[in-house]
Amino acid sequence: MRSYNKEEKRRLKEIDEQLTAEMKKMQATVLKKYHRERDDDDLSISSLHGTIGGKNNTYVDSVNMQFSDPNDFKAKWIRGFRNYVENRYSPLKKLMKDETFRNYTLKFLERNFYRNLKERTRVKPNENLWSLWFGGGKFIWGLVIAPTFRDKIWTNDVSEIRRAEYMYWTVGHVLNTGLVDPENNELVKFKDIDELLRFYKNILKRVSNSQYEKSIFDFYVEYLENSDDILSEPFLIPEFRYEGLEVDHKYRLDFTILNSHTMELIGFELSPHSSHMSVTKIKDRKQVEVNAELSKKWNKEMQKRNDYFEEFAITTVTFSDDNLNDIKKCFTIMKKYLSARPKEKINLANEIAELDNL
Repeated sequence: MRSYNKEEKRRLKEIDEQLTAEMKKMQATVLKKYHRERDDDDLSISSLHGTIGGKNNTYVDSVNMQFSDPNDFKAKWIRGFRNYVENRYSPLKKLMKDETFRNYTLKFLERNFYRNLKERTRVKPNENLWSLWFGGGKFIWGLVIAPTFRDKIWTNDVSEIRRAEYMYWTVGHVLNTGLVDPENNELVKFKDIDELLRFYKNILKRVSNSQYEKSIFDFYVEYLENSDDILSEPFLIPEFRYEGLEVDHKYRLDFTILNSHTMELIGFELSPHSSHMSVTKIKDRKQVEVNAELSKKWNKEMQKRNDYFEEFAITTVTFSDDNLNDIKKCFTIMKKYLSARPKEKINLANEIAELDNL
């Protein structure tokens, strides 16, 4: 896993500083409540934080568990905490029912989540996908978690990234933030689902020159139209660009699903032999030359898959000629990844409400 770059470090530092400042406003009050419950003279912040965070791995197995976002981490922590203290004494048992103390604890946990982002998300590397770019030629679009235009570049507003109510990379995400138009440096917004679906079919679909891709666009729109919860559906990203806004980009994936419900990151390549492994003027060339060119093409295709996995943790599924003979069956496979959901999604609000039953 690569290390954070300068911009990513700056973003995480801002998040940390903001949460710390919010915690400090409550600190005096929280310490008094903590002191009364503990009935000792230790009013130190380190004692308080040790009590809150000292059993992270007991409550949620924070070393091995994967969390999709800060709320997921907090919800699972609270459920684990409730289960642990149900028949045990803990100074937090009563304190967590107090609104101020609880809010302080939730901010502490959120800060802990971002301080250990890679370990908490266990997606390699999740922060690479805070801003992603897709499309071909001049028709490039950006999907950013909390888009803002700063210092002549599109980046994330760190004060909003952690407050996002929508799940990352979903239809709801696109409706909330819009898509970045980097040529005009503006956000293209959609007033409703119908407008977004028209954009998907009338703009994104028409850019493609592949009959197979056009069919996938149509199947996806039909899938969304039949969804019971369209806002939570993963946005099917066409032509995800490996090197973002670079004009001479290295690779594009035909379609990509970033499923924030399961944290599965899957790319799809529609790879007919005619466009990916063909050799021109084969009658005029020796077999060794043909083999060498095929080997070069094969290596490039495999390196592309390896690079996407290394940089974004995206695994690639390839549909070759035999698969493409039944394009509807190809989409049925894609639909499994679109519709995948965890067996149980823990809700933060419900878990907080249950604290009163301790």
